[in-house]
Amino acid sequence: MVTYDSGANHEETPGNGFFLRRLFSTNHKAVGLQYLWLALFSVFLGMAMSLIMRIHLAWPGAHIPFLLVLGGMPGRFATLPLFHGSLMVLFVLTAAPQAGFGNYFLPLQIGAQEMAFPKLNVFSFWATAVSLLGVTAAFLIQLQTGIMLWVASVSVFCAAALCSALNFAVTTIDLRAKGMTLPRLPLTVWAWFINAILGMLIFSILLAACLCLLSDGLFGTHFFSAADFLGSQTASVAADVLPAVWQRLFWFFAQAEVYIAMLPCLGIVSHLIATFSRKPVWKERAVVLALCGVGLVGFCVWGEHMFSSGLNPFSPLVFSVLASSLGLPATVLVISWFGTLWNARIRLNTSLLFALGFVSLFLSGGLSGLFLARHDFTSTALTQDFVAGHFHLVMGVAATFAILAALFFWFPKLFGRQMNEPLGNLHFWLTFAGVYCVFMPMHWLGLVSHAAKNPGAHLASVAEWIGAARSFITAGILITVFAQGIFLFNFLWSLFRGERVEDCNPWRATTLEWSVASPPADDFDAREPIVYRGAYEFNVPGVAEDFIPQHIAPDRVAKAN
Repeated sequence: MVTYDSGANHEETPGNGFFLRRLFSTNHKAVGLQYLWLALFSVFLGMAMSLIMRIHLAWPGAHIPFLLVLGGMPGRFATLPLFHGSLMVLFVLTAAPQAGFGNYFLPLQIGAQEMAFPKLNVFSFWATAVSLLGVTAAFLIQLQTGIMLWVASVSVFCAAALCSALNFAVTTIDLRAKGMTLPRLPLTVWAWFINAILGMLIFSILLAACLCLLSDGLFGTHFFSAADFLGSQTASVAADVLPAVWQRLFWFFAQAEVYIAMLPCLGIVSHLIATFSRKPVWKERAVVLALCGVGLVGFCVWGEHMFSSGLNPFSPLVFSVLASSLGLPATVLVISWFGTLWNARIRLNTSLLFALGFVSLFLSGGLSGLFLARHDFTSTALTQDFVAGHFHLVMGVAATFAILAALFFWFPKLFGRQMNEPLGNLHFWLTFAGVYCVFMPMHWLGLVSHAAKNPGAHLASVAEWIGAARSFITAGILITVFAQGIFLFNFLWSLFRGERVEDCNPWRATTLEWSVASPPADDFDAREPIVYRGAYEFNVPGVAEDFIPQHIAPDRVAKAN
């Protein structure tokens, strides 16, 4: 096994300005780690907000000290879902799998020395950090001012995400190593690349919409207000059209944002299942096309939830058909995962457990999504609980499982140490059971809550059942939060006291990031590797080991005796 290393394991001696240089380093690995730290902080803050909301719903009379300290304004609790959603969607599900792992590993996996625009890369991170501060501050101040600060912070985030997406796209197209043709790209790189293209489309739209909204609030313009708009029309027509204008611009972003979070996770899970099954990805070309299909169709279903916005009466049918058509690429991905696992020599560890947990959640949430694709069913038969359960299963929790799978997999490369496997297994099973105890009852609660509105319903028994279900969901959240405490202990203990990894490739993986030392030095080698084969060469007949790395020349592959 050949490594491209130039003193990678030598620690840098701290000196004057050392931490400042690291903080504002343009190195892609430093920027990727900073994104991951920011996402880790955001996920625990977001879970705290979720726990407060659930306690309030289960026991409405309970006094929550956190809200009392903030002044107990009448609208304070109403802002908690917005704060929780902003943290989880923007700074966890968008930042961690794409900007965090992508910044760190995309250049390594394609054999590049750096991102295409290093200074733009570090600017994107610090703009994201400023956006996080703004979103948090918006929750702490008066509501009217807080709304404008929140919109401004989201605008900053969109600008950062737009710069980052441009950086990813140019890096993938222009900086691949010799021999790294498109068919030889790992599926993780394909997912980051497609995600970057989709991000350039949707974040530019939301950025423009947010800037227009800010202009309305700060400068008195009328982009989204009825005054002085459609002067030839009546005020009622203007009042109906302008909210629809904002809704359309928002849903161009919001519906595709689901797939912004999921695309990197789909690539990561496919990559991990192949690595720990010791088999090539089943129908790899079809998987790449499926990832492209998810990105393309995901951007085109922007009108799926705009049921009462004055769209053409036939448009719900079109968007429902498009939403249902997402099942085709999703089915290709699921079949590929099971085909890869079939008759495989599986190495079951925490990383693969979380990847398989992602598959389970993806299937469960996807099946409930079939109901939401029907306009008539959605508008008449469901309540908010069903939608929340579906959304969290298929996007929030499933994406989090993929992020955790990636973290356990790449932890040796990031920090040169191994995470504790028994604690990781305990963390997985508690989290897996906890999230199903939380979000599956939400689906039932959504149906039962609507049934309670029907004439002749036994309101007392239904209300009692709903109260018990909400208490059960709260208990599930407590279990899930406790499990994340185990993860935090495992993470911090492994970071400082974990077993050191002597082998640069402990998982016997094939991609280029495992050809350098763990962790890689900032200037690990000026030489670029040469790529000779695809990313998933496992179980090749006639070779000594059960895998062949991408950078090993054919004449240097050890033959079996």
